[in-house]
Amino acid sequence: MTSILILGAGGHAKVVADILIGQGIEVMGYLDDNPQTWNTKPLNIPVLGPTHIYAQYEADGMIIGIGSNIIRRSLVDQLGADGRVSWANAIHHQSIIAPSVRLGVGLIIAAGAILTPDSVIGDHVIINTAATVDHDCQIGAFCHIAPGSHLGGGVQVGEGTLIGIGATVLPYCKIGCNVTVGGGAVVVNDIPDGMTVKGIPAR
Repeated sequence: MTSILILGAGGHAKVVADILIGQGIEVMGYLDDNPQTWNTKPLNIPVLGPTHIYAQYEADGMIIGIGSNIIRRSLVDQLGADGRVSWANAIHHQSIIAPSVRLGVGLIIAAGAILTPDSVIGDHVIINTAATVDHDCQIGAFCHIAPGSHLGGGVQVGEGTLIGIGATVLPYCKIGCNVTVGGGAVVVNDIPDGMTVKGIPAR
């Protein structure tokens, strides 16, 4: 893909734009439903208007530059029925991804992220700055693995889950869907769906 629209125009969208520029990909602009962002130029790239006008632009693909798992899922649900939408990946040139890792679409893999063999990354996942995903992990769609967090080998993470900044998940733990793991937490046991946990050990 050679030209991309970014949905969202906040701080995370700037991170995504920076990754794409580093890949040599043209960022046509941002689309954001907040009128206060319109006609601004984060990283000297224009905010063109609300998300629903995407079809006016002949971009090769789109990507969601929004950290919220809920909002990313909502946007995909809104736009997913349009067969013209092609979701791009933004993969930083200073990330490390083993050849056997299976990648979905709409991914953001930031600088310093490391993904090791035979892990599976679902659609619209964020692997943020300096996060590590060890061997044989499975990460469901719409997850956010926040900066500096670490997943041991064989960890399973359900859809829509947030692993907070600097959190650690010990090998082979199973984390359910729509879980929030607080920043700096250490997960030593399985966590059911919908839970919010924090601390050492996380509970």
